[in-house]
Amino acid sequence: MKNRILLLMLALVLSAALVVFAGETKPGQPEGKPQTETASKITWHPYDEGLTLAKKLDKHVLIDFTTDWCGWCKKMEKETFSDKEVISLINSNFVAVRVDGDSKDTLNVDGYKITEKDLTRMEYRVSGYPAFWFLKSDGSRLGLIRGYQPRDQMMQVLQYVAEYKYDTTGEHSQKN
Repeated sequence: MKNRILLLMLALVLSAALVVFAGETKPGQPEGKPQTETASKITWHPYDEGLTLAKKLDKHVLIDFTTDWCGWCKKMEKETFSDKEVISLINSNFVAVRVDGDSKDTLNVDGYKITEKDLTRMEYRVSGYPAFWFLKSDGSRLGLIRGYQPRDQMMQVLQYVAEYKYDTTGEHSQKN
């Protein structure tokens, strides 16, 4: 019950950042690329590799659900995901994952085979782009925001999750 209340609170905060539906972005970069605060781009990973890396590094996961045809996704990439502070915050505190909602590429999630398209629609129930899911390092879901996010709104949501503000138990107070 407590987890449901926490998830509901996070969903309410995250949904306050809701603007418009949309989607687009390029496939993830290889897992081996170093994540640094001074990087000029966000280090994107495929979903299956990203979940494994998040567990290993004990970092939150940011999943960007996108498509090639989405104009709002292109705007998100050009305006929000190109901002140096956004890049730094994501690369420092998250494992960034990019999923193409139209891709038939197969992912291997702990032996479970699923296409990116089916993951998007069946597992995460994404119906508009862009959509951003936030997960804990163990893969449990925190919440979803939909649509184009201007820099300031995205920064607020990223900081909320990165600083464990959703965790009212105080379990992660040392990470704040």
